[in-house]
Amino acid sequence: MRFRKQRPELSWQRIVALHEQDGDVSRACADIFRTIFLDGTNADGKTFLFTSAVEAEGKTTTALHIAAMLATKGKRVLLVDVHWRRPSLSRFFGIAEQPGLTELIESGGRHEDLMVEDSRIPQLFVLPRGTGNADLLDSAARERLSAFLQRVRGEFDFILLDGAPTASGPEVLILSPMVDGVLLVVACDRTQRAEVAAARRAVEKPAGKLVGVILSRVPRYLPAYYRTV
Repeated sequence: MRFRKQRPELSWQRIVALHEQDGDVSRACADIFRTIFLDGTNADGKTFLFTSAVEAEGKTTTALHIAAMLATKGKRVLLVDVHWRRPSLSRFFGIAEQPGLTELIESGGRHEDLMVEDSRIPQLFVLPRGTGNADLLDSAARERLSAFLQRVRGEFDFILLDGAPTASGPEVLILSPMVDGVLLVVACDRTQRAEVAAARRAVEKPAGKLVGVILSRVPRYLPAYYRTV
């Protein structure tokens, strides 16, 4: 049996501080961004969906790090919580009970009135999942969501969507055609290969939008892992 040291929960303040310092974490995120987001096929991309195979692989944390890195470098960034059943991003910022995307889809209105501007990084905004019961299986709801994403393309440099794991339902299948690319986050030494393969198929099936796989939770020293991949 393998015992792992429990990692402390990262706060948003800590994440922002790491990128304001422009240290190893920020440089690593910048390398990921350049490698995945700015290659020849994704150079014009603005909207990216973060997903994983199963829960607790680090997709929300990865999206937060990428968003903080971009915003501290002067990019205007919108983070959108599209995890319908478990809105992790909204809980992270303490805005899970506020109106947000579901209200926008259900009744329209101004998205500017629902976005939360971050107090530490003025360039970063968060749109919570909301408290409504919008159903993405409804074609009208999908059309309104797609129209919203098209509108905000002109207002932000990047729109990052924190989605559900592929195993939790059809959300990724519905959302992936609406974005420029999908990022699959995989937890090192945790997620089974069959789970990763199934997640990749789920991402590629509807629109072939998979632009990269990000390995998370990698220990600083793990030679055995690299010998057995």
